[in-house]
Amino acid sequence: MLSIKDLLAQATEKLQKANIKDARHNATLLLMDLLNCNKAYLLAHNKDILSSEIAEHYQRFIERRSKGEPPQYILGYQEFYGRKFTVNPNVLIPRPETELMIELVIKLVKELNILQPKILDVGTGSGSIAITLACELPLSQITAIDISPRALKVAHENASKHQVIDRINWVYSDLVKELSSTEEFHFCCANLPYISPSEKNDLAKEVRDYEPELALFAPEEGLALTKKLFNDVVPLIYSGGYLICEIGFGQEKALLESVNLESWQIEETLKDLQGIARTIVLRRK
Repeated sequence: MLSIKDLLAQATEKLQKANIKDARHNATLLLMDLLNCNKAYLLAHNKDILSSEIAEHYQRFIERRSKGEPPQYILGYQEFYGRKFTVNPNVLIPRPETELMIELVIKLVKELNILQPKILDVGTGSGSIAITLACELPLSQITAIDISPRALKVAHENASKHQVIDRINWVYSDLVKELSSTEEFHFCCANLPYISPSEKNDLAKEVRDYEPELALFAPEEGLALTKKLFNDVVPLIYSGGYLICEIGFGQEKALLESVNLESWQIEETLKDLQGIARTIVLRRK
């Protein structure tokens, strides 16, 4: 029988030996979730003895983490824009930098005074973008697309949990191929695969071995899908509407050079908290 303090020490040591970054943080995070408590509770109760059932459950968590499995998949969720989203190996884990897209759309909707914004989310994955916008913009009309039926199933689950499933039109499609040419949107948001297959071995084990390849990799040095969307989505965007795309490290120059300036005006590129060009913003002429 081990105390909280001893369990954490044991788990931290195991993760350190497995070369897991921030081993203590990972060990603490997994135990907090299992006990449904915060860090202050762990500190205040560090001499408490846990039941053998909880200790065994925790050790299974640590074993999975030591093999490189992301904590989000172990716990089954990731927080995004203040909400919990179910995640599993069928979907990419939402990243904090993608919240830039949410903030920009909300800001533009207010500035342009669009009462019922029509929003297209291409490559919806877990549904984090579409669902967050549906929650933040209650009068919005949203269409969410993905090429993976398994990803759409996860997105449906998340939309149901956040009570917006009936407000989102779900489409199984390769990019915008299955959308009617008569549909038009004020905004298109896209977080498409943008990693070059040649970079696979350079990725962290957590990404390379656990997150879905379909959501990670794209041909042409990771640029192919984003370039294709630049062209294919043109007829679906209202004049004055926006295309907002997340991009990979070092891709800004090549992607902006591929923009058809007869269709699009380049508005700006947003940088993430590390100062990396992360989100390209185009406006339909």
